[in-house]
Amino acid sequence: MTQDRDVDGAGAIRHEVSPPGREIMGDGGSALGTVRSRARRARPLIIGALVLALILLINLLPGSDGDDGALSPGNPAPAGARALAEVLAEEGVEVVRARSFDAARDALEGGPATLLLNDAQQYLSADQVAELAGLADRAVLAAPGDRQLSQLDDDFALVGTTPFSFGGDPAVLAAECSDRHAQAAGSLSGAGNLYAGGVECFSRSTDGGTVSTLDDAGIAGTQDDGSGEDGAPEGAGAGGLYVTNADGSVALLGAPGILSNSAITDEGNAALALRALGSSPTLVWYEPSGGDVVSTGEGIDPLTLLPPWVDPLLVWLLVCAVLAMLWKGRRLGPLATEPLPVVVRAAETAEGRARLYQDSRSVGHAATNLRAAALARMARRLRVDRSASPLEVVDAAARYSGRPRAELEERLLRSTPTTPRDLVLWAQEILDLEKEITSP
Repeated sequence: MTQDRDVDGAGAIRHEVSPPGREIMGDGGSALGTVRSRARRARPLIIGALVLALILLINLLPGSDGDDGALSPGNPAPAGARALAEVLAEEGVEVVRARSFDAARDALEGGPATLLLNDAQQYLSADQVAELAGLADRAVLAAPGDRQLSQLDDDFALVGTTPFSFGGDPAVLAAECSDRHAQAAGSLSGAGNLYAGGVECFSRSTDGGTVSTLDDAGIAGTQDDGSGEDGAPEGAGAGGLYVTNADGSVALLGAPGILSNSAITDEGNAALALRALGSSPTLVWYEPSGGDVVSTGEGIDPLTLLPPWVDPLLVWLLVCAVLAMLWKGRRLGPLATEPLPVVVRAAETAEGRARLYQDSRSVGHAATNLRAAALARMARRLRVDRSASPLEVVDAAARYSGRPRAELEERLLRSTPTTPRDLVLWAQEILDLEKEITSP
């Protein structure tokens, strides 16, 4: 049962007793209040569970069937390469899109074919790349990693990247090589990796910090790339964006972005792409995925990608963890035995709870507990049913003691102390009343 206090217009305090169905017993809380309190405490967990469920639901929903991969032959977006694939098809080249390593190998074994390997994530191993390049009449590798070049018959190497352009537009590079496809293109507008090999096209010069360019009139010239005197690598040749071996059977395209729909029409990009990829009646367009690594059992060992200082760091962390366990886990002495169960006096428990109420200044809560306990003991002494309301207990106490019902109701139910001093006085009155009623 709860007790509400209100002030009327004359300034008098009016007390209202709530219906018997809402009485407060025990710790002074109701079922509805307990549910609300626990719901407030569990709100962060509920919100987190809802967010996690939403993420799982989104991941389980079927994705779009559209082709949106970069440099994909079916993607019409600016980053796709559908324009190049359609032009090759119109020229009579059958574009076969391989979905796996086995499918690419089978397509290359079927007859004369050119391979376009676009392995941006470098899923394939060096042996796999060499195997596919050996099966193809001509293999064009789009920006391969230096590791993937190690098993090729020809000596290719990754030597760097094109200089960064603050203007945002890549430099226009002149062919300046003997490859007929590059000579037909004339110039290339793109940025990417520079490779060293047998025939280097669209390369920066070796005089330290310049790149070969073409002006608006088509005259070859040079442009400073900002790399300084030590910008070019040591050795013969500074590397090129398009590099082939001596017979042209393997070509490295360091700027695969020239194949995209947005860049294919720039400078000689289209000419180079069509001539490099359209030399055979069939073009096998292969974009490896993670499934190829799983199915073949080869690929990159993730441990090889870690820097060399990781292993010593892990050993040092392991040593620190062992020392911390020895430090925190050491015993201060022999274990002390204690007979169980431990008997704790009821007075100590009551005193400890009272001190907690005192420290938190929970005068109202302490009064509610005292009232509930007193009513429970009176009901048991007066043989009132346990399901009886506080008003029924007051009626029984009035009949037993002979005191006016209004006095008992005011003292037991309506009075609510607000200060520790009032609580002590009120508790003493309740104790005296309880002794009077419960005494034989």
